[in-house]
Amino acid sequence: MSYAIFRGEGIKTLQELSQKGSHNERTKEKYKSNPNIRIEDSKNNIEIIKCNKYVDKFYEMTKEYQKEHYDRMKNMRADRKKSFHDMVNDSKSVVADEMIFTSDKDFFKNMSKEELMNWANETMNFVYEDLGYTKEQVLHAVIHMDEKVPHLHCVVVPLVKKYDKRTGTIKYTISKRSYVKSDLHLCELQDKYHERLTKKGFKLERGEKHTGVKHLSMGQFKNVARYYDRQAYKSKKKIEEQYWKIKGTLQNSKKKALTDKVIIAGEIYHILLDFLDMYSEEIQNMVTSRTFVESLNEFTCDYRKLEKQFKNSLIDINYLEDENGKLHEDKTNLLNFINHLLLILKEFFREILLSNDKKKKEKTMDILKECYENDLYNSSDLKEISKDTDTELEVNDFINKESLEKDYDIFK
Repeated sequence: MSYAIFRGEGIKTLQELSQKGSHNERTKEKYKSNPNIRIEDSKNNIEIIKCNKYVDKFYEMTKEYQKEHYDRMKNMRADRKKSFHDMVNDSKSVVADEMIFTSDKDFFKNMSKEELMNWANETMNFVYEDLGYTKEQVLHAVIHMDEKVPHLHCVVVPLVKKYDKRTGTIKYTISKRSYVKSDLHLCELQDKYHERLTKKGFKLERGEKHTGVKHLSMGQFKNVARYYDRQAYKSKKKIEEQYWKIKGTLQNSKKKALTDKVIIAGEIYHILLDFLDMYSEEIQNMVTSRTFVESLNEFTCDYRKLEKQFKNSLIDINYLEDENGKLHEDKTNLLNFINHLLLILKEFFREILLSNDKKKKEKTMDILKECYENDLYNSSDLKEISKDTDTELEVNDFINKESLEKDYDIFK
């Protein structure tokens, strides 16, 4: 049974984005990094959302973000100013995210172009409806038909407007985490992708969950694959050379009558010994590798436990950061409300001080003094409220006394 495969890889810099563009758009004549590409078949690749140059389109998609950045730089110290290019490259966030959707050879075997496009269109519906990206956020989407197995590359720019808890404002940022929040969320999205395709009649299995297996990047995977291909090829060549050497020598030797004993020439004897030594060496290498792998697995097991604890901690930290951001936003809103309320109450307090109700006036004076001590009202506010009332003198004395006490505290 074939599997529904969906994985993503963040693109960190604009230079890396440009390299991805050259690869996905097949602008080169040869690809040393991926010898499996059949350039003669690249004409069969299918562009779902077109893109000429990745970086040019990125700048087009982020016009508003750039404007916001340069407006912010106007008020920035000269030594802290950065170009938009440097800012996105230096950011801890990604500049784009590349998602790859595929399955195995059996899934695509004998698939018509219409069926292939149904699969691709449903995959793009997953990008829009389940991941939440808009068509305007998709930089490029292409089906590669010039490699061993067809696959869809979808490159998105996760540009969002987000609350910045440091400045207390809403501003643009590029945030992959806004769409794929954690490894647990990614697992849920992979469930949704599998469900979506099976509902449309595609016969696909869901891969095993929570294996703890860490995906290699595409480049790392290809390097490892090429290394083992080379090792296998060297071993095969070595064995073949010895095989043909022995066979040729035997064929050229004089035929003798068959007996219970076989007499071989000294040359052949030494060739066979060399052949056995080679196998002995290969077996020894396998035993050494096995011991190393077992040690590595033991280390990896401990590492995975720590990694799991770390990921759980990250989830908790991200949750607390979100909660803190919400609390900061609530606090800002509350302070704005209090300040607005105090502004309205100034006239109300003044009316009481102008009245003849002695008890209310005394109570109001206590409230005003408390507001002053808690920095809710300043001296100008108190003078404005008490002006031309019979408490004006008392208010001025209170302000002067408080000011002296503050000065004395600083002096001490």
